[in-house]
Amino acid sequence: MSRIEGSQKVMPEDSALEDRDGLPRDGAGPKAMTRVIRLCETLSENPPGLTLSELSTALDTPKSTLLNSLRPLVQDDFLIVDGPLYRLGPGAFRLAARVTSAWSLPRLMTVYLRELCDRTEESVGLAVPDWSIGRAVYIDAIQSPRPVLYQMRVGVSGPLYASAAGRLMLAHAPADWRENYLTTTRFKQLTPHTETDQHAIRRELQQAREQGYWLSVSQLLEDTATIAAPLFDAQSRIVATIAIGAPQDRLLGNLEAIKAAVLNISRRASGQLAAHRGE
Repeated sequence: MSRIEGSQKVMPEDSALEDRDGLPRDGAGPKAMTRVIRLCETLSENPPGLTLSELSTALDTPKSTLLNSLRPLVQDDFLIVDGPLYRLGPGAFRLAARVTSAWSLPRLMTVYLRELCDRTEESVGLAVPDWSIGRAVYIDAIQSPRPVLYQMRVGVSGPLYASAAGRLMLAHAPADWRENYLTTTRFKQLTPHTETDQHAIRRELQQAREQGYWLSVSQLLEDTATIAAPLFDAQSRIVATIAIGAPQDRLLGNLEAIKAAVLNISRRASGQLAAHRGE
């Protein structure tokens, strides 16, 4: 529990290092905001609490500067003080609950999809797995501005074994679920290029895991190509994929640039997902 004197919360002894009116402050602005975020992340990783000295070292911030951030957080119950230790308080957990309740994958990903579409000028989609039916389902899409394009539509789905988005989901699915899928699914020849050999699919799933993306060429639709990259949460579980689709010749002709763009967005978006969905 925090130590309380009258109606005021008393800071640990280290707080004597700073006089309220005697030292310059940087309690406002981007640096202070970033410091508070890093502080919360650090304390979430150390539930028993940390001393001011330990926090100063972890955040690479002088004690006197750090105290400018700690004092209002203690006053507002975002932090509690237990002897020399600082811990996350009820205010921080209430805020975390509110943020989680407002969490929306499509809303979070909109800016990334728009950036990827602007960079590549190709159609971009966000797909999630429906494990119950073994399909990748698109829940958001932005169409290419070009007159000839790969049409991506919300609600459209593809089998896990034949679509780029689905292959990644299958590659990162729990091992027992993946094994059951591979041994019970009837693989259909959707185009002349659809891979239906179970052993070949197993090898390609391993390749997808190792390289971090998957390229599907005319396996789902003739004369089209799609490249997808995974999105992971804080527990490194796949929650969605970002896919870029285009006419086959156009995507393959610009493959390296498109691959670099989708991998860049995948890494950045996964970081955001982990931050928003971390427990």
